Amino acid sequence: MVWKNLHIYVEKKSKSKYSQYFLSIVAFIESIFFPIPPDLILIPIVYFNPNKFLVTALNCTIFSVIGGAFGYFIGYFIFDTVQSYFDISKQTEFINFYNDWGIFAVFLGGFTPIPYKIIALTCGYSQFNFIYFIFLSVLSRGLRFFIIALIIKQFGDIGIQILKRNKLLIFVLIPIGIVFLIYLLFYHD
Repeated sequence: MVWKNLHIYVEKKSKSKYSQYFLSIVAFIESIFFPIPPDLILIPIVYFNPNKFLVTALNCTIFSVIGGAFGYFIGYFIFDTVQSYFDISKQTEFINFYNDWGIFAVFLGGFTPIPYKIIALTCGYSQFNFIYFIFLSVLSRGLRFFIIALIIKQFGDIGIQILKRNKLLIFVLIPIGIVFLIYLLFYHD
């Protein structure tokens, strides 16, 4: 019963003239703490407004990345608060590791089902380069949301089925393949 009511609520909001604002809020707060991914709002908005798929995907990307930036700064300021509770040598090890490999974490966290909020907080905590974080977030979140929007716009109901049947391929295997290719091209000795 709860899922049916939630489905009706999301469908109603998706058809509303305020749907873009609703998506902006969900995309923003999901990047900080909210457990529901913005994809669940993005899909019906594009489905019911296919001509606005570019604006909708861009809106979702922008507000997700802005939320991620807030998450980054929360993590950044948490470091000062909690650093005294942990072994500083382990923290230094972690921060060095994250600064070396964080580009892959941000890309995968923005594209895959790994919660983006965790990546944002971790980037801030490890003081990962903020410009790289924003650039990689725009790239990965943008790719994710634009792929979803384009599939729904082009194929409608069949697009929803394509996303359901191929989510492992689209949102896990392809991004891991991209990271592996980048690693082979630029990091492998």
